[in-house]
Amino acid sequence: MTKEQQGLRTVQQLGQTYRVMMSAFSAQVGHVLPRWRILLALHEEGRCSQKFLAERCRLDPASLTRQLQAMEGLGWISRSIDEQDNRLINATLTAQGKRVVADALPRRAEFFEHALDGLSARQLEVFHQVLTLLEENFKGAQQAAQQATQATPASR
Repeated sequence: MTKEQQGLRTVQQLGQTYRVMMSAFSAQVGHVLPRWRILLALHEEGRCSQKFLAERCRLDPASLTRQLQAMEGLGWISRSIDEQDNRLINATLTAQGKRVVADALPRRAEFFEHALDGLSARQLEVFHQVLTLLEENFKGAQQAAQQATQATPASR
């Protein structure tokens, strides 16, 4: 098998593994991963601006807003205009939201324990390094594609 074939197989496996991980996480923890990342950020940080949440959770602002609206409707979060800067909207967990997170944290810990079962500390370190390098390579490819698109005349 050539390096190109191995690379294609590896990236396809990465995508498949990610989809399975997302589904398993949702099934065990009880929250889809994007929503969980928002809940966890609010749990760890307290009150956060939507701008901060979008950056931390790596969500586009429109997706974040939809998630926050849904969680607000469930009574898990409250949102308010920032007292210092009225251009910002802050979100915070409600008492009910804090209970939702507290209930899910043990299931999340169990999920990760099961998911990483059988991997040594060294394997996890190497895997982390590989994923970090892949992320940087993907970002570089995205930037190159964006630059090529911007450089191309609008006569398409």
